[in-house]
Amino acid sequence: MEPYCIVDVNKITKAYSTWKKWLPEIDVFYAVKCNSNPVLLKHMHSLGIHFDCASKKEMEMVEKIAPASSILFAHPMKIPTHLTYASEIGVPTVVFDSISELYKIKQHYPSCQLLLRLWVKNTPGSPLSNKFGADLYEVPTLLQKANALNLKVIGFSFHVGSPCEEPQLYYQAFEYCKTAADMASLYNISITTIDIGGGFQEKNFEACAVEVRRGMTLFDNVRFISELGRFLVASSHRLYVHVIGKKIKDNERIYYINDGIYGTFSCKLFDHATPEFKTDRKGDWWPSAIYGPTCDSLDIVEERLKLPDLELGDCLYVDNYGAYTVSSCFNGYEMCTFLYGEF
Repeated sequence: MEPYCIVDVNKITKAYSTWKKWLPEIDVFYAVKCNSNPVLLKHMHSLGIHFDCASKKEMEMVEKIAPASSILFAHPMKIPTHLTYASEIGVPTVVFDSISELYKIKQHYPSCQLLLRLWVKNTPGSPLSNKFGADLYEVPTLLQKANALNLKVIGFSFHVGSPCEEPQLYYQAFEYCKTAADMASLYNISITTIDIGGGFQEKNFEACAVEVRRGMTLFDNVRFISELGRFLVASSHRLYVHVIGKKIKDNERIYYINDGIYGTFSCKLFDHATPEFKTDRKGDWWPSAIYGPTCDSLDIVEERLKLPDLELGDCLYVDNYGAYTVSSCFNGYEMCTFLYGEF
């Protein structure tokens, strides 16, 4: 008895159609790190979606199904051998945010096009800007250094955090880009591309799209691209797990399932996810806790929830499970079963 996912690629098609309805001018680059299932990548390629890669491994996966010209190497801080690989296969555009990265690019891939990632305000709880992004005061120095190294900067990128809970952050980020673009003109650098990152989610997508459209009006004759992840794939997976153990203490039911924090529920730690467990079993609901299958005391999936009285072998399922749920392997437990169909 193993955990498994039902995967419905039609939900990806639906999400992409929604994007094209609201933001048709913005080219989509799928963030491969979100879910690298080759079946999903092939489906996205058939829809005309490009790919945002952060490593050599991801580029190798994409290259099996799509040309290197469809790849954006979006990691601002790259391992040199990964940069060399991008050069060898002809990935056209690379992201940077520091002087040291410019020297690295000059050594390993001087002919690429560059996007300078900017620091922007992030949605609370998603501190990407603590790790990546150049402040506006750094932009002149970085642009001058790129010119001095004969490297070609074509635009800017940003990421407001994921998932974005404050739609106005997109417009504020566009304002940062406009200020940076005005700086670039002083160094005879023509800005032709703006990468608006990701962070989109279904529940407030329309509000975010309105702010993005407002920001786009700040620019003329610019290509806009995005790095979509969860918005495309979150709804495409339904996870099924099984009860493999049970204890009763006072009125509390304690269940052990065949997936956990060291498996797909790592999303609770790394993506701040709050999976909602569902079951078809009827009956009274009891205070319950759910633990993963490993021998580690940290493998706690949910300590406070209510569920019907479950038995060994009973099934629980979780919807919207397609984003950032790829498992590692600990004690031999990992997600390896995917079934394809509609749900």
